[in-house]
Amino acid sequence: MTATELTPDEQRVIDRLDPDAIAELTAELVRVGGENPGGTEEATATRLAFALRALGAEVSLDLVEPGRPNLIARMGDHSLGDGILFLGHSDVVPAGEGWTRDSYACLREGDALYGRGTTDMKGGLAAVVSAMAAVNAEQPHLPMTLVVTVDEELGAKGVHHYVANEPVGTYRACIVAEPTNLVTITACRGAMNLRVDIEGASAHAGKPDEGANAIVAATDVIAAIEADDARLRDRPHPVLGSGNWSVGTVEGGHGTSIVADRCTLTVDRRILPEEDPFAILDNLLTDARERIRAGARAGAERIRVTGEVEMVMPGFETDPESDLVARVVRAVKDAGGAGETGVWTAACEGGFVHRHHGIDVLVFGPGDLTTQAHQPDEHVLVSDLHLAARAYALLAVRAALAGTQGIMPKS
Repeated sequence: MTATELTPDEQRVIDRLDPDAIAELTAELVRVGGENPGGTEEATATRLAFALRALGAEVSLDLVEPGRPNLIARMGDHSLGDGILFLGHSDVVPAGEGWTRDSYACLREGDALYGRGTTDMKGGLAAVVSAMAAVNAEQPHLPMTLVVTVDEELGAKGVHHYVANEPVGTYRACIVAEPTNLVTITACRGAMNLRVDIEGASAHAGKPDEGANAIVAATDVIAAIEADDARLRDRPHPVLGSGNWSVGTVEGGHGTSIVADRCTLTVDRRILPEEDPFAILDNLLTDARERIRAGARAGAERIRVTGEVEMVMPGFETDPESDLVARVVRAVKDAGGAGETGVWTAACEGGFVHRHHGIDVLVFGPGDLTTQAHQPDEHVLVSDLHLAARAYALLAVRAALAGTQGIMPKS
């Protein structure tokens, strides 16, 4: 599929996109921070709201928690449909150690902007806002919506609040502006965070058989996790690969000379779109309890294992042969990109939108998740921001002009 000639209307929209202006908005969004945990997203949402209102958008800030507002911005006439929905988040992971530059100064070096959040995902947000502005300036009646949630990097409180309170819309599709290295992502696994608590009984370390060691029992929980991880790898999804487990933290006990009466594991589980997180937890607990009983260690009968699902981010899968994917690839090529497609091993909030609005979801954005995001010296290329903005603008124009069939008229 090669690039096609833009219509005069589309060319005028594209000509309005200024890479330096996109870079400056990215830098402004990075400089206001929004670390999660450790801060709030309020300054990012306020800066976005200011920019969008100046461009004529109708903006609402919906408070999820103190200092943590979701942002919903609409442009155009939504009376005949909502056009395309862009999705992003306003929080960033903590800067951490190892930077060779100021993590929030967001200085430009040639074609690169350096700073926490440049890739994940202040750059994507700036590209979307710039695209919406360009479209609205030329065709102010065309409908577009941007949703920016809080707490994506930790507990997904923002998107849970959104789906609980926002009416179902008539969107053509959702584009998540996460960093994909400008590849159109048609499917991604979901994620769940769970906590497993093991209760035992304390005793003097000189007589350990008088207690019930919760940390030792935790090894049976981990063995159950490893066994299920191996089972999953033997039965991969044809597109997304397998789900997988990762034990994140182990915390327990009170001291070296005391039999541990408690232990807590926090665990990440990557899930496929059809999997039930609560069934996954139940199966894990059942296997772990059986292993503890079978081990017949001292005090095994006194061990109690419970768990809780703390966060769920559902996956999604969009048919890679669909008209939507073909049209998005076309727009990316028309914007100057390669038009590649792929699937993600990461998770994003697109699955929530897919379930809530009943629309297809794709992920497409500037920056690379695996080599740039969540790392020291995170950076994004200004040329990639500009290309992403061009693609977003073409998608918005074509989605809004579409009839009832598909995301946009066929070329």
